[in-house]
Amino acid sequence: MTTDTAASSSSARDSDEEQQTSRKRLKFRSYKPHDNTLQGKTLNPATAMSIEETVSSIVNDAKNQPAEIDLNVLAPRKANWDLKRDVEKKLLKLEKRTKRAMAEMIREKMKAEHNLSAGGVEEDNDSD
Repeated sequence: MTTDTAASSSSARDSDEEQQTSRKRLKFRSYKPHDNTLQGKTLNPATAMSIEETVSSIVNDAKNQPAEIDLNVLAPRKANWDLKRDVEKKLLKLEKRTKRAMAEMIREKMKAEHNLSAGGVEEDNDSD
């Protein structure tokens, strides 16, 4: 019984393989078979487009389109543009700290002036 099932399963596999191979078509691109039956399955050699045609088509397309040139792109960048870009974040942080420190100094100065003027007013009231 086991030989019958093995034989039937192998025949089923063979029929599946035959169906798959019948679905696939052989195409020979760079190989030229010696067998006469396979020579009909070769593909025609590929032809490359000449460089002159490619270049002329690109040039014609470029001539037909108006050229819009951005002057910022053409102008060379300064030698230190990358340094400015990298330092910009640090400068923003430093600017915030500077503004805070200046505001605190102004508050302290105003507080000191207010204390002096308040102290002078109290002395004037005591003298009366």
